Amino acid sequence: MAAEHEAGQDKAALVTAGHHLNSASVNKRPANELLRQARLRLPAPSGSGRPMSRRELAEAVNEYLWRTHGRRSAIDADYVGKLERGDYRWPQGLYREAFRVVLAVTADASLGFFVTRPMPSAAKPFDAPNVEAGSSAHTAVGDSGCDLKIDDPPYPGEDVIDVLGRIQKLNRAVDPMLVEYLQGNLRHTLAQYECLDHGSLNPVLVKQRLWIETLLDECGHPRQRKQLYMTAAATAGLLGYIAVGRGAFPLARAYCLEAFQLGEFADDTNLQAWACGLQSFCEYYAQDYREALRLAQYGLTFAQGGPQSVRLTINGAARAMGKLQDAEGVRRAVGEAYELMAQNDVPVGVPSSIALECYSAAQTAGNAATAYVALGLPEQVQSYVDLALPDIAKSSSPWSRSLVLIDLASSYVRSGSPDLDRAAEVATEALGVPGCRPIISVQQRVSELIRDASERWGECRQVESIRDAAAAMKAVL
Repeated sequence: MAAEHEAGQDKAALVTAGHHLNSASVNKRPANELLRQARLRLPAPSGSGRPMSRRELAEAVNEYLWRTHGRRSAIDADYVGKLERGDYRWPQGLYREAFRVVLAVTADASLGFFVTRPMPSAAKPFDAPNVEAGSSAHTAVGDSGCDLKIDDPPYPGEDVIDVLGRIQKLNRAVDPMLVEYLQGNLRHTLAQYECLDHGSLNPVLVKQRLWIETLLDECGHPRQRKQLYMTAAATAGLLGYIAVGRGAFPLARAYCLEAFQLGEFADDTNLQAWACGLQSFCEYYAQDYREALRLAQYGLTFAQGGPQSVRLTINGAARAMGKLQDAEGVRRAVGEAYELMAQNDVPVGVPSSIALECYSAAQTAGNAATAYVALGLPEQVQSYVDLALPDIAKSSSPWSRSLVLIDLASSYVRSGSPDLDRAAEVATEALGVPGCRPIISVQQRVSELIRDASERWGECRQVESIRDAAAAMKAVL
C-alpha cells in the first residue's frame, strides 16, 4: 500500500514537472520580425535619414491615440521592444489599431499580432489522467478548465512591475531651471538673430537640439514635455533658416519639417504656422514657387488670422505669386496682409526676421516690394521701398537693408525710363552694407539684377561694377 502511495506521488510529480518544462518551452516565443521590419521601413520623423526608432514609434502611437480617441497612453520604447521580442503578441484593440495606422498596414497579422495560447498538450504532456481539484496538474489547467497558462497576467502583456515602472517614468521630471534657461536662451537668439554670427551660432543650436532630445527621453511630466517640444521646434526652425541661407536645401527641409512636427506635439498652432512659413521660405529660395505658395496657404490654416498670418501672406504667398506672374494674386495678398496687420499687435521698427510674433509694417512693405519686382512693376516697387526703407535703414539687420536696396536697384533697371547708372549706384551701396553676408537671398537677387541689366545693356561698365561689388562682398568672408 505504501509503495502504491509513493508511486502515485512520483506520477503526480512527473506530471507537474512535465507541465513546468512544457510551459518554459511555450513561453520562449520567437521574435516578432514582422513588427520590427515594419518599423524599420519608416524613416525617423526627425528627418535624420535613419529608420524610425522604438521611442519614435511609441510617441507616434501615443499621439494617434490622443488625437483620434482622446486617450492618453504611456507606450514607450520598452513596450515596443517587448512586442518586437515576441514577449507580447496581442496588444489591446486600440493599441493594435494605432500600430496599424502608424505603420501603414491594414491587418493585425501584417504586424505579427495574433492571439497566443499554449497547446492543449501543455496541460497534460504525458496524457496523464484527470486528477482531483487542488492537485498541481489541475492548477496547471486552471479552474475553468480552459487552456490558459497558470502565469498568464490578468491583462494581456503586462504585470505589476511593468505598470509600476511606467508610473515611475511618468513622474520623472527635468530641473525647471534647465527648461527656463533653454527657453530664455532661445528667446534671446530669436530676438537678436540679425546681430549674431550665424557661423558660430549653428553648432551651438545643434548641440542645444541634441540636448533637448536627451531631456525629452528623461522627462515624463506632460507640462515640461510640452515646453521642451516648443523649445525643440523653435531650435529646429532656426537651424532650418540658417541652412536656407547657406543654400543647403535638403537639410533645411528636414529641419523645417521637424519644427512643424514638434509644433504639433507641443499642440501649438502658432509654432506650426511659423514652421510652415519657414518651409515656404525654403522652397522660395530653392525656386520651387508653387510649393512655396502651397506651404504658405497651408500655414494660414494654422495661423487662423493670428501673428504668423501676415508673414505667411506677404513673405510666403505674395512673393511666390509674383514669381508665378500672378499679378492679381499679388495685389490681393498684399491687401490681405495689411488687413491682417490691423488685427494683430504689430511691432515697431524692424524686429527679427524669424520672430514668432507678427511682421512689422516695414517688413510687410519690404516683402511687397519684392513681390512687385518679380512682376516687373517698378512704380509699385519704389512705392513700397519708400515705406520700408526708413525703418530698415535704422535696424540692426544688415541684409534686410541690402535686400531692399537690391529691389530698388532692380526697379531702376526694369522701369519704363530705366536708369542704369542709378541702379549700379544703389546696387553697389547694397552690397557694401557693413555686416552683410552673401546669404542665398542676397546672392539670388543680385544675380537676377545682373542678368536683367546684362540682357538690356550687355556687359557694360555699370554691370561690371555690380559684379565687382558682389565679388568683394564674398571675398570678405
